Amino acid sequence: MTLSSTRLYALFDILTHHEAYSETKGLTELDTITHFGHPLGDKSDQPSAPLIQALIERFLVVLPGLRDVPRNFWQYRIKELFSALARADLSESYDKGSIGIRKTLATACAAIVEFCARGSLGGYRKREFTKEEQTYDLANPEDVAKAWDDFLQQIVYGDLIDRFFAKAATTDQLTDHEPLVQATHEYMLIIVASFLHYILVISPRGQSLLPLLARTKDLFPWFLVRQTLKIGNAATMLNGLVRLMLAKMNVTTVTQWFGATKSDRGMNLLQQIISTVLGWDISELKKRAAAVEKDKTAPTKEQLRCLKEYPSQSTEKHDECRKESTQASHSIVMVILGKSSCSTDMSEQQYKISLDYLALQLAIRDREEIVKVLCHHQPDLLTSSVEDLVKVYEPIIRALHNAIDLSAGMSDLQSFLHDLVELSQLTGKSTEKQAISVEDYVRLLRKHQGSSHRFINQALKNGKELHQWYLGYAKHAAEQYRQTKDDVQPLKDSPEDGDAAAGDLSKQLSDLCSALSDQDRSAVYSELDAHAKYLHSLNQESHQRLQKVVQNSGTEKSEISYGPGTFLAKWQAYINATAITPATAEGEVRHGGSDSVQEATRVDVDGSKKGSALPLRENTDPLPPDVDDTLRLLRPGFRELLVSLTDQPK
Repeated sequence: MTLSSTRLYALFDILTHHEAYSETKGLTELDTITHFGHPLGDKSDQPSAPLIQALIERFLVVLPGLRDVPRNFWQYRIKELFSALARADLSESYDKGSIGIRKTLATACAAIVEFCARGSLGGYRKREFTKEEQTYDLANPEDVAKAWDDFLQQIVYGDLIDRFFAKAATTDQLTDHEPLVQATHEYMLIIVASFLHYILVISPRGQSLLPLLARTKDLFPWFLVRQTLKIGNAATMLNGLVRLMLAKMNVTTVTQWFGATKSDRGMNLLQQIISTVLGWDISELKKRAAAVEKDKTAPTKEQLRCLKEYPSQSTEKHDECRKESTQASHSIVMVILGKSSCSTDMSEQQYKISLDYLALQLAIRDREEIVKVLCHHQPDLLTSSVEDLVKVYEPIIRALHNAIDLSAGMSDLQSFLHDLVELSQLTGKSTEKQAISVEDYVRLLRKHQGSSHRFINQALKNGKELHQWYLGYAKHAAEQYRQTKDDVQPLKDSPEDGDAAAGDLSKQLSDLCSALSDQDRSAVYSELDAHAKYLHSLNQESHQRLQKVVQNSGTEKSEISYGPGTFLAKWQAYINATAITPATAEGEVRHGGSDSVQEATRVDVDGSKKGSALPLRENTDPLPPDVDDTLRLLRPGFRELLVSLTDQPK
């Protein structure tokens, strides 16, 4: 039995959505890294994360520069670096009672993987399009949205890549490009603005991420880097940059040379920045933990000791505690104390303090372990990895140095980061500052877009090799989104929600459903119909927001508190589905979308509350329907299908 296009589209969305998150989360596990497959292992290995592995094979390892790295770079440097982080057993959001920065970034990566994988595996549905130049009104939301589909059609199936590269090599003015490129640029500007707005303003952890960005920006040696980039000789310039960022100069280096110590060789500037930024967090967290230990209303010293020891226990112990907490509907705090033979007798206030104290200890250990892996690991995997990349990217860096004023480019980057941090800061005192909107980020990007246009123009105009390398890569990347099945007919008009089906995987997914019993198939079809309506609603909501942003982009209005882009809803769905320990000693497991979790997530390392949960409540996106039967019945077969596709280049 063949599934309808609408149901296939919904099924493909469900399976890729959950597989993308499962694989992204699995990258924290040593077993996943060990059996990842190529490029971290041999091509003959069966990949433990087939969706991510397929994207890496198709897009990452063929990048100019990266395609020239030796096998040792992937199979030793990168694999061992990820393995070291996995062995560090960094904490889970469940234990901390809030959504951490790593979870926020991981779910963002999962959303990107999901969309890229769907396009690459199923292909972008071809439709008939005219090669004649069309006009687009940048103030008309319908034209801007239509331009995006026209752009993708001509990128994947036409010759727009050649036309764009040729024109970009002659001008740095956006208005000199054809109308299709101008309208697409407007669409992309809005989507990027929505992404920045979401992660820095809407996300409860965004305002905690902002200080990390600000401190990194302040510690980075902008002046020294700019002066080094001004050196005329490319080899001397490159050597100067390497020495500035990667050279390790301290007493330890000398004593180790004479064999007086077996400690690490000290830290280079890159590692000093990492250590300093995270070290500030550690200091603030330890101050708060010490205050709890001195608090007369806190739990007993024995109870605090048990909680303090928990982060350093084995991975198996952590998994065991989480499993018991989930199954018994008991707080992770109660489970830890019970397994440590500590008294679980405490007041409601003491329980809240215990939960906060556990979160502090987990956060301290996380940062200490990250610093240990990135800055003190023996051998130094981070420095060695960067040095390997510099070697293979030397031809590209030389070409960029000859083609572009890199010093001016660094000034442009510094200016953009400064404005980004200034715009994104929520003081909590000014209602005017709390009204940061998507339009504000659109205006920020429009203010700085000229610097990126100049960079692209100079690179393509003055760097003939750069032009050739990246034109070839762009064409290769576009080819990955072409549908290859002969039985796929082109559409005459833009596809509606369900018309695209699952592209090249339509037959395989239909076969998976056909193998089900009538009863199971009926249950799956019911969930697919509900999910199809959900996707349609997401697209409608996103389009309405796009309309408002386009209408306001030429004005000073700032009205949109939740931007367009269905990937934002998928990102939020990942966060909302994250399991979190019960709020009370005994109670139901919470999830990332719970108000109490959102409030806890707003607490920064210094104990202050950052940002506001209001934008999330203003989000009108529908909630995803239940798809448990679909996942239970079809996800194993889908994963087998993905594994079988890993050896089939597109």
